Amino acid sequence: IGVAILAMQEKDPQKQTNFKGFDLSKKKYTLTSFECRDCSNICDIKKVVIEGESPLYYGSRCEKYDVNIAAKKDNPLSDLYQEREKILFSSYKGKKLPEDAPSIGIPRILYMYEMYPFWKAFFNELGYKVILSSPTNREVIKDGVERVVAETCYPIKIAHGHVQDLINKGVKKIFIPSIINLKPAKEGHTFTYHCPYVQTMPYLTASAFDFKALDVEVLKPVIHFNKHQKYMKSEFYELGKMLDRKKGDIDRALDTAWSAQKKFHNSRMRLGEEALKKLKPGEIGLVIVGRPYNTMDNGINLELPQKLRDMNIMAIPFDMLPLDEAIDDAIATDVYWRSGQRIIAAAKVLRDMPNLYAVYITNFGCGPDSFITHFFKDMSNGKPFLQLEIDEHSADAGAVTRCEAFIDSLRNIRNRGQVSWSRGQEKQAVHRTGLKKKIYLPNMADAVHAMAAAFQSCGLDAEVIPEPDDETLKWGRRYTSGRECYPCIITTGDMVKITKRDGFDAEKSAFFMPSGNGPCRFGKYNRYHRLVLDELGYNNVPIYAPDQDEAFYKELGMVGGNFSRLSWWGIVAIDTLEKKLREIRPYEKNPGETEEVYWKCLHRICDAIRERRFPEDELKQAKRELKKVTVYKSEGKPIIGIVGEIYVRSNRFSNSNLVKQLEALGAEVRMPPIAEWIYYTNHCSKKRNWERGHYSNYLRTKMNDFFQRKDEHRTLNILDGDLRGGHEPETREIMNLASPYIHESFEGEAILSVGKAMDYIRKGTHGIVNAMPFTCMPGTVVNAILKKVREENNNIPYINMVYEGLEDTNSKSRLEAFMYQAKEYMERK
Repeated sequence: IGVAILAMQEKDPQKQTNFKGFDLSKKKYTLTSFECRDCSNICDIKKVVIEGESPLYYGSRCEKYDVNIAAKKDNPLSDLYQEREKILFSSYKGKKLPEDAPSIGIPRILYMYEMYPFWKAFFNELGYKVILSSPTNREVIKDGVERVVAETCYPIKIAHGHVQDLINKGVKKIFIPSIINLKPAKEGHTFTYHCPYVQTMPYLTASAFDFKALDVEVLKPVIHFNKHQKYMKSEFYELGKMLDRKKGDIDRALDTAWSAQKKFHNSRMRLGEEALKKLKPGEIGLVIVGRPYNTMDNGINLELPQKLRDMNIMAIPFDMLPLDEAIDDAIATDVYWRSGQRIIAAAKVLRDMPNLYAVYITNFGCGPDSFITHFFKDMSNGKPFLQLEIDEHSADAGAVTRCEAFIDSLRNIRNRGQVSWSRGQEKQAVHRTGLKKKIYLPNMADAVHAMAAAFQSCGLDAEVIPEPDDETLKWGRRYTSGRECYPCIITTGDMVKITKRDGFDAEKSAFFMPSGNGPCRFGKYNRYHRLVLDELGYNNVPIYAPDQDEAFYKELGMVGGNFSRLSWWGIVAIDTLEKKLREIRPYEKNPGETEEVYWKCLHRICDAIRERRFPEDELKQAKRELKKVTVYKSEGKPIIGIVGEIYVRSNRFSNSNLVKQLEALGAEVRMPPIAEWIYYTNHCSKKRNWERGHYSNYLRTKMNDFFQRKDEHRTLNILDGDLRGGHEPETREIMNLASPYIHESFEGEAILSVGKAMDYIRKGTHGIVNAMPFTCMPGTVVNAILKKVREENNNIPYINMVYEGLEDTNSKSRLEAFMYQAKEYMERK
């Protein structure tokens, strides 16, 4: 009834109604279907014939049968998406190449929707003909979904389909680069990453396709567009070697490529300016916001821009707005994905444009958007926007209905009078420090107790948040959308749980959550926690978020009292203690005895740190006491190596006590130490600081790294001969082990997990487990790569365990089957 009233109010009284009448059910009708093969989408069209009336059609993607084509042609609104596509493919005219010129295939994916002019010009100037894959269609989507070896987002699945399309066309040289970052909006904005999936396209496709068997050469250069000119050119010179071209040829091709890209940019912005001038006062325009490959690919965006135009609504590509001008230092600091910076800038621009509203297109499993959506909403300051989540199961009819409802809502809002969504002062970048208060530390791993002790030794009150539980999950799910990664949900829940305590003193409290600069989502936890605390009314509670990427030790130094060295002593001691725990516990005669000794020793180590002492005596005592634990044998069980996301693999609640589950099934488990990640961040920090000329930070990190290794050797010497797992490989060795499968330019845990898996294999491990949060991007990349690693290493048993806090009745049987395979594998060896 409500819909009928709304329809009556919206109807033009001068026009005839299309209402069929209440006696429709009494009329005879027939329903038939047929396939439309006028394009590669091959739509299944339904035809309804009601006696005495013209046929009705539905089911076509392009609405070819559904609407009056003549009326569509008379539409006075500009088709900005069609015009954008024209200039995308015509910004570089190119020179005529001979018929026998070599060709190179470029999949019509991801970065090509904004950088095609650059790459077309670059290869053409080097004498290569460019062959594009077909536009996204049903066949491409089907091939991609079938080919992909891990559960990625929708655009990456489609990307696999485009690679298959080029192979089907007989293309023998395909360009699949690893583009790490893009040019910044302004000089000095140092972090402009692509998302992890875009960076790892060459490694994901290498697991999905046997290019060697297909006789296909893949060009997979690593490209940093946000590096000093010298470094960037060196990467293009490496690409030139693959193409047998000289440096001078590359320089000339780059000049032409940048000119073509600039021409596309200028033409696009000019189109946007003209479109905004045509928008009449009071007329609504919808800006389609999202990554270019989501918003510009008709196969992904469900042809939504054209459908909005048919509804007499101007659809505007978001990259026709002056976004780079709106990206200030706060946005560039708080968001390290280049696409994310532009999406947030779009919210900022649209907030002050009363006629324009956003339709934000995203995908299921899009990691960056799980956080960017929150920041977009915050920047919009209450201005309505529509978010559409699209995947291979999405139907355009549902999207159109939601757009119609959104437009109707906007008209109702506007009819009530002018509303302003502007805000006076812009938010600044998240303040990263907040000392001199009681600091609550997330309980990621047992080593966090050493950090709390180090804080206390420096005169600061610190408390390790109790281990997560069901209450943690309750609060975490209440204050997140469910799209964030599981560790964010857990740490959010723990934080909220602390604020709900009786006697929580906001004036004397702070939370500890290290920051980072991507490309993984972890670096956004502190930014999101800030939003949650503000929502709870705790604007005065700071988050201490030292940046682990570049200035970690400088920011930790703010604590004073040699905090970082004291923390390290405790972390490396507890790492070593945990190794010993996992080596003894599977063989103990008295269940629980090893763990009891372990916790006593851990607390003694923390006491030593509070007293500002290296825990040498405590480690010697631990060695003696652990030797006294009664075992029925000292070894002989299958060795299982765990890799994966550091929080989930380390936190017992998050991984459903994975280590103990495996031990109960007859395994001895090995796991990377927390120190592995710290050494890796040292490596990345040194490299980044050196390249950017931040020499004081470089020297500080190098000095810390030197003393950390010295302290680790001192710790290991105490337990010399007691650890069966052998030495931990150094960072460079781990990356070398991973290098056949993944390049070190893709920073984060993925390369460590792949390299550590290879280390396990060479040391005789009998099975590998990848523990990851649901939709974790680096974890998904690792899963895809480890399937290839397994195939090339005697089919070593491998299992991918995904955690999201929901009860999984299937996980136990999967682990049982995995352990059965591991025991068989051990017997075969």
